[in-house]
Amino acid sequence: MNSNKVLESVRKILNFSIKRNGHDKIFEKVNLISAGNGQCVAEMVVEKEHTNAFGTLHGGFTASAVDVYSSMAVLTHPRVVKDIDSAPKTGVSVDIHISYLNPAKIGDKIVINSETIKIGRNLAFLKVTLFRKDDNVILAQGSHTKFVG
Repeated sequence: MNSNKVLESVRKILNFSIKRNGHDKIFEKVNLISAGNGQCVAEMVVEKEHTNAFGTLHGGFTASAVDVYSSMAVLTHPRVVKDIDSAPKTGVSVDIHISYLNPAKIGDKIVINSETIKIGRNLAFLKVTLFRKDDNVILAQGSHTKFVG
């Protein structure tokens, strides 16, 4: 499938999720940069609504980003992408781990880089790295296992 078509399909799925005014509304200001071949890259500027009481990127936001953007990455994997428009199946989370390595403050530009490491018969293994765009400092790393059988 054409990479522009995949990117537009992922944007459509994310927009639907954001516009329904559920939890995913927190991603309203995240810009999808690329999607395809089992990967997904997004960027954002940290704003007050993304922070905790200490004024740094909220851990819950980071955990949700690992969940959502790795799910979008799996949708673009060659084994899954053929159904992206008709019946997108991101699977069900089995396990999520996040290591919080450095803080991000209001105004920081961050990149969310998600990739599919492997898709087996029933499980998908995904990796997400959040880093500051200006100096490439890694903010958090996440791993996500999904049942996709």
